[in-house]
Amino acid sequence: MKYLRNFNQKLLDVRHQKKLTQEDVAMMCAVSESQVRSWEALEEGRRKYPDVDQLIDFCVKASVPLEVLLDLDTTGSMERQLVLPGLDSDEDDDPATRMLGALAELGEELENRLPDEDERELLKRYRQCDDEKRTFIMQMLPRANRSANKGAATQAKVDSAAGSKGKSSPQ
Repeated sequence: MKYLRNFNQKLLDVRHQKKLTQEDVAMMCAVSESQVRSWEALEEGRRKYPDVDQLIDFCVKASVPLEVLLDLDTTGSMERQLVLPGLDSDEDDDPATRMLGALAELGEELENRLPDEDERELLKRYRQCDDEKRTFIMQMLPRANRSANKGAATQAKVDSAAGSKGKSSPQ
């Protein structure tokens, strides 16, 4: 794998830089943690590599340029090395430019929809719970919603009663 010789170390560096766990990377790429561990394996014989979809998923979801993870020839022109045919035009009307803009928009949208650090921590803690605690947590969520709805309904009744008392007294 010519372009992935140092992928394991580069992935590890990116994970530490972005404060991601192997579990986070596994979720982003829809693989198991053990698969991520094999991508980062130090021993070359035990090391495995992600497929293209998994690699691109990680890059998009973690906002990491693909070049960061690949071993590219830095002596030549880096800007031309990863340009795909038909995507290097500078014209505004060019479909390739529109596609790149759409991909950038998609990347931003994905970034907005990915769980933030607090949500990831909450999910990790939930996953560590036993079935009894998970059941308790799930039971608490609807109650909180029902309580809020009951509170709003009660307040509406109080407001309605106060309004009708005020209307019936003008004589």
